[in-house]
Amino acid sequence: MTKLFTTVFIFRRPGWDDLMIVFSLVGSIVASSLVQTSADLGLGRHTAAVASEPGGTQRMVKTKILQVVGYPFNIMAYSLPNAAILILIERLVGKTKAISRRFLRVVVAIQIMLALASVIIIFVQCRPTKMLWDQSAQGECWSPHVFNYTSYVVSGFTVFTDLVLAIVPIHAFWKLQLKVQEKLEITFMLGLTFLSAIFTIIKATYLDTFNDRTDPLYNVVTLIIWGLIEQNIVIMAASVPTLRPLLRLIKDKHPMRSAVGYIKSGSGTDPKHNASVSEIPLGNVQQRAEQGSEPSWETHSSSEELNGSRATPPFE
Repeated sequence: MTKLFTTVFIFRRPGWDDLMIVFSLVGSIVASSLVQTSADLGLGRHTAAVASEPGGTQRMVKTKILQVVGYPFNIMAYSLPNAAILILIERLVGKTKAISRRFLRVVVAIQIMLALASVIIIFVQCRPTKMLWDQSAQGECWSPHVFNYTSYVVSGFTVFTDLVLAIVPIHAFWKLQLKVQEKLEITFMLGLTFLSAIFTIIKATYLDTFNDRTDPLYNVVTLIIWGLIEQNIVIMAASVPTLRPLLRLIKDKHPMRSAVGYIKSGSGTDPKHNASVSEIPLGNVQQRAEQGSEPSWETHSSSEELNGSRATPPFE
C-alpha cells in the first residue's frame, strides 16, 4: 500500500509494475479472506471432531470449496509480483544486452505459465469436479501424484525465478560507479526475493497435504499458512525497491514541503509524463525534479540517473 501511495498520490506516476502489484494485492486479500472464512467453518480442527458436530459435514464441504476457490488467488498473489520485479529491473538497469532482457522475460513467463498450469490441474483432475470437496461423490480422479509433482515443479522454478530476479540486477548494479552505501542499500532491497525463495522452499515440503483425505481440515493448515506468508513476502519484495525516494523525503528536514515542491515542479502533473516512480531509480527525488522527466511507460535507461552521469551499461 505504501508503494501505491508513493506512486499514485505523491509522485502521480503509476506504472505497469504498480498494476501488477494491485492485482497481486487483490489476490492476497481474497485468499486471506477465504482462509479466515474457512477457519470459522472448522479449518484447523481435526476433521473427525468437526464431522461429529451438527451440520459438520456441510461445513467440511464448504471449507474444501473455499480452499479450492482460493488456490487461484494465491497463485495470482505470488506470481504477478515477479512480473512487477521484471518491469522494475528493466527500468533500473536501463539498456542491457537483448539476450539478458529476453532471458529474464522468458524465465518470468515460464514461471507464470507453470503456475497457471497448476491451477488448471486443480479443476480438471476430478470428474465430476465436486469430488474435490465431496468425498461421497462418485467418479474418477487422477492420482494425487500428478498435482503433487506439478506443484513441486512450479515451486522449484519459482525458487529459480526468485534467485534470477535477485542475482542479475544486483550483479549489474555492483558494476556501476556508485557509493558503497548505495550499492549495499540496493543489494538489500533487491535481495528480498531471496527471502521469498526460502519461504517457497518451506511451503513445498507441505504440498502433498493439499489433497489429504485422512484429516483434510487439520493437515492442510501448515501449507496454507506458508502459502499466505510466501505471497505477502514476494509482494513486499516487489514493492520495497521503489520506496527509496519516499524514504529520502522522510529523511529531509521538510519532507512534505519537498514532496509538494516536487509535484508542483510539473514532474507529476503532466499526463504525458506517466513514468513510474520506479524510474526515479532509488535516487534523490529532489535531484530528479531539477533534471526534469521523460515520458516512460516504456523501458529506458534509468541507471544513468543513479549518479547523475552516464553509467556503463551492465551485462557487457
